[in-house]
Amino acid sequence: MYFIEQFSNWKFYLVGAYPAGSMGGLLLNIVLAAIALSLSFFFAIILGCGRLSPKKYIRYPFGWFIDIVRSTPLLMIVFWFYFFLPYLLGEHVTVFGSAAFALVVYGASYQAEIVRAGILAVPRGQMEAALTVGLSKYQAMRYIIMPQAFKIMLPSFISFFVSLFKDTSIAYIIGVIELTQSGVIVSQRQPDRIYAAYLCVALGFWTVSYSISRFATSLEKRLGTIDLWRFSLVPGKR
Repeated sequence: MYFIEQFSNWKFYLVGAYPAGSMGGLLLNIVLAAIALSLSFFFAIILGCGRLSPKKYIRYPFGWFIDIVRSTPLLMIVFWFYFFLPYLLGEHVTVFGSAAFALVVYGASYQAEIVRAGILAVPRGQMEAALTVGLSKYQAMRYIIMPQAFKIMLPSFISFFVSLFKDTSIAYIIGVIELTQSGVIVSQRQPDRIYAAYLCVALGFWTVSYSISRFATSLEKRLGTIDLWRFSLVPGKR
């Protein structure tokens, strides 16, 4: 009975006060990670391609931006957006919005290097062949280079996705009541449940991170199977 009482706050760890109040707990980490991952992936492609641009006025600013963000601790980036974003916009920004902006910028800069490395890993002859048959550089990049590069990037992307999900825990420092903050609140209000609180926090992050890793492994195998199937349809390649 005592053991069960130790974990009686499980709903608070999962969803916070939702639906009666604000969303929190592990659900908020997942929502924050989903927003950060989807938006940062889009901007990462732009930044990564921009850093490979032959035009210096594009390549240098993109490169400087990526290097500055990658050289700055995530905690400092979170503080920057929390304190300076309302000042720049001239209006109030929620702590959730500040954390989301910070994670998007942070994630885009790191993923931009993955994009750049993936594109460079594709043999240069692929671009030359695409241009020879009449494709524009944009068409060659979209239909020839990026599909090949994405498969090369996939393992690195998945590894970073797991890392970024765990990094959402740093949002507690500005008052976002996600899973880590939920554990802190419970441990302060009920000191006798401090071990159970942080065990729940660790278990929550591990469960989601492990699930992402397993999904990634399944996806990689599926992509490999699809390639093998296509390869077997090519005449003379059986």
